[in-house]
Amino acid sequence: MMTLFYAAALCILGLVIAFQTGRTRFSSETNLGTGDSFEMLQITRAHGNLIEYALFFLILSFLLETVGQIPNLATGLLGDFFIASRIAHAYGITRPEGKSNFRAAGTFITMAVLLIQSIWALKISISWMMVNSWGF
Repeated sequence: MMTLFYAAALCILGLVIAFQTGRTRFSSETNLGTGDSFEMLQITRAHGNLIEYALFFLILSFLLETVGQIPNLATGLLGDFFIASRIAHAYGITRPEGKSNFRAAGTFITMAVLLIQSIWALKISISWMMVNSWGF
C-alpha cells in the first residue's frame, strides 16, 4: 500500500508541473512543442523527466513491496528520497540556463534510488531463480 501513496504523490507532482507547463505555454504563446522559448523547453523537460523516471520507480517499488522481502521502512525511505529528488530536479531545471545544484542533486539521488531498487530486485529474483531451477 505504500507504493499507492507514492503513485498518488507523484501524480500530484506531475499535475503541478503540467499546470506550470500550460501556464508557460500560454505566456510564451507556444501552442505545440517548445518553439523558440527556452522556458518552454525547461518546463517540458521537467515534466517529461518526471514521467520517465517515475515509471521505473513505481514499477520497482510495487514489485519489491509485493514480494514482501523489503522492509516498509526501506520502501518509505526510498520513496521519500525519490519524491524529494524529483522536486529538486524540477526546481533546478527551471532555473536560469537550467543549471543548479538542485538539478544535480535531484539527478544523483534519483539514480541512487533506482540503482538501490534494481540491485535489491536482482538479489531477490536471482535468489528465487537459483532455488527454483531458474524458473523452469
